[in-house]
Amino acid sequence: MLQKTEQLKRLTEYLITKYGEENIIVTDYWDADEIAVGLADKSKQYTVYVADYGTDNFFVSLENPAIGDDLPYSKGDEFDNFSANQVEVILIRHLKIV
Repeated sequence: MLQKTEQLKRLTEYLITKYGEENIIVTDYWDADEIAVGLADKSKQYTVYVADYGTDNFFVSLENPAIGDDLPYSKGDEFDNFSANQVEVILIRHLKIV
């Protein structure tokens, strides 16, 4: 997380603090990508990728458990121009936190 944008770090820290490390796991497979991070449920079956697109503006991509053998996940919905509050709502719903 050291390499990420300040906005992305603040959002990630806020979500983990509010919902707990046992409910949100950082799955950052791209250390060199400063604007994106993956946040997964504790089983790592559901993932929310969040990309920082500027002042309170995020892109969100959802991943679900695999359906076939082609990929280790199935592609979910994508959302553009989301605020931090909208990211929080979709994250807790997708990761089934509440």
